Amino acid sequence: MSSYTTPPPSPYGTTSSGLTTEDRNLGTIAHVTPLVLMLVSGGLAGFIGSLVVYLYAKDRGAAARRYAAGALNVQISVAIAAAISWVLIIVLIGFITLPLVMLFGIVVHAVGALNANKGEPFDPPLTIRFVS
Repeated sequence: MSSYTTPPPSPYGTTSSGLTTEDRNLGTIAHVTPLVLMLVSGGLAGFIGSLVVYLYAKDRGAAARRYAAGALNVQISVAIAAAISWVLIIVLIGFITLPLVMLFGIVVHAVGALNANKGEPFDPPLTIRFVS
């Protein structure tokens, strides 16, 4: 006879943070997809990845929507800063600011993916909230 009074918790249900595995996975995908596309395309296709993941995840739950919106906001902010940096290349300042903008996007997406995977909330720093 078993000494358990209740069955052990399922490893596939909700986590200690209250998020389902699907929410955590979608949050991780929302940040990893634009990160990979940014690296492969030199920063041009990350926005497309963020938009596709947002359109897919926006109706999947509040947490998945929040992570996807955060990733899309990072990409929009990075795109604006990169456009400004391209203009500033004329006066040679853009050669410094453009790599910094790309590095910022990489770091924020990496941290966002790690937080999403752990089920922790993540509010991207230094980004403008275009999508909520």
